[in-house]
Amino acid sequence: MTCPRFNRAHRPQAGPPTVVDLTSTRSTSAHLSAKPSVQITPAERLRPPPVKDLPRICRKPTITVRPGDLGKIDKLRQDRPYLGPAWRDAYKPMRAHNEAVNGRAKGHRINIADPKKRLAHGRVAQAILLALMVLMINLLTIQDWFSTTGPEPATTATVKDYDGLTPTPADFNGLPPPPG
Repeated sequence: MTCPRFNRAHRPQAGPPTVVDLTSTRSTSAHLSAKPSVQITPAERLRPPPVKDLPRICRKPTITVRPGDLGKIDKLRQDRPYLGPAWRDAYKPMRAHNEAVNGRAKGHRINIADPKKRLAHGRVAQAILLALMVLMINLLTIQDWFSTTGPEPATTATVKDYDGLTPTPADFNGLPPPPG
């Protein structure tokens, strides 16, 4: 963010003009004129106040914001220094969990990255199909968790037939045996 008040109070020394490669989005976005600027009123532009009357942010290049200074947007502060040990301890498990879910989503069972598995045309159809794929990933995750940590499956359990009246014996995985 650039501040015209700060630039007026602290004139930068004129150096050689910088050459900007207009084909590179990185160099054009890094140029000072591409950054957002604080807008000041035309009256202030015509009659600028003295430097001592400017707000603190306009007199210093950086300021320190302490917890509680932000008021309504206090929820946006970050209590852990970025990439410090406390930040790593807090965010490393979340990062590992996200990567594990991404690995399951792009794994060999259901690969959401494979366009051959999403042949529906249209944005809405693709979104619904992707939501169903994510639902299946969650169900498979729950099934895998139960198969590794849950109790042993009952081999003599019975499940109701499709008509809801005739019980059929369940297979070892809880599904009825195939007709045959």
